Amino acid sequence: MTEFAFKNKILFYFFLVVLAVGGIMSFQSMSKLEDPEIKVKQALVVTIYPGASAHETELEVTDVLEKAIKTMGDIKKIESRSEADYSEITVELDPTISPDEIEQKWDILRRKVNRAASQLPAKANPPIVVDDFGDVYGLFYAMTADGFSFDEMHDYGMLIKQEIESLPDVKRVKIFGDRPPCININIHQEKMASLGVHPSEVLMALDSQNETVYAGYFEAGRERIRVDVTNDFDDINDIRNLIIQGHEDDQVRLDDIADIERTADTPYREAMRYNSQPALGISIAMQSGGNVIKLGEAVDQRLTELKQSRIPAGIDFKKVFFQPDKVSNAISTFMFNLAQSVASSFSS
Repeated sequence: MTEFAFKNKILFYFFLVVLAVGGIMSFQSMSKLEDPEIKVKQALVVTIYPGASAHETELEVTDVLEKAIKTMGDIKKIESRSEADYSEITVELDPTISPDEIEQKWDILRRKVNRAASQLPAKANPPIVVDDFGDVYGLFYAMTADGFSFDEMHDYGMLIKQEIESLPDVKRVKIFGDRPPCININIHQEKMASLGVHPSEVLMALDSQNETVYAGYFEAGRERIRVDVTNDFDDINDIRNLIIQGHEDDQVRLDDIADIERTADTPYREAMRYNSQPALGISIAMQSGGNVIKLGEAVDQRLTELKQSRIPAGIDFKKVFFQPDKVSNAISTFMFNLAQSVASSFSS
């Protein structure tokens, strides 16, 4: 082999250059992440059932979902927990399931849960399947908003989430410390009693007004026109002007018996501050096989574009944890050590 290389130096150098160029191209395109990916074989099925006791939640929600989940197969064990207003089911796959099959198994789980959801009570929220325990959130930003309300921070946070999720190699974006806006209706019992209005009548009016209903069609000769009833609330004034039908056949506006205001959701489950300022946390998980360095560059570029076009002054993004920098430094250290080793071998 050595004799062949000396006799065919041009061919030997050609293959050497091809191998070197191929190695460099492969190195540039290969997946780069600080830690190896972990495929977790557990998932949660969470269902909220407002107003139900623990016993009702067990019978009407947990038991129904458990029976449907058991039919998917390849399950090691199922554990459930039923509380007032809350159902949680933990599903663990069989250890023999290969990592490549896990995503398919969770798709089957979702289909089983979605089919069983039609058997749940009408007041129960749709079940949620949580299977992202193995996701690594390698980029974490703090969005500070000097002079902005929580309502405005929520709107800009949702805008940023939508824009980042459209980037290649982005698997999931989560917002931490968010306080979504809500409408608080504080009813005055004295005014209700004097005007002859019962609390159940207020609840019935709110439920029926903001409900999507089928209004049918209007046939005029050969034409068939769809009838649409627009009874949704467009803003807070629509709620204030809602007409309540009392049990004594009198009508009053909701604003006459209650104080209605738009505020941030309270009590809130989580809050975030950055340098003593209220902030939103934006964490980003990468798709399997992606390059976290290129992802960091793409996210920084998109945030810069948003600040120049759609996000006002006063909103800034601070890097709390930025894995691309760590990976880049690790690669630079490795390449430096490799170059030193190669140089030492040639010098000796």
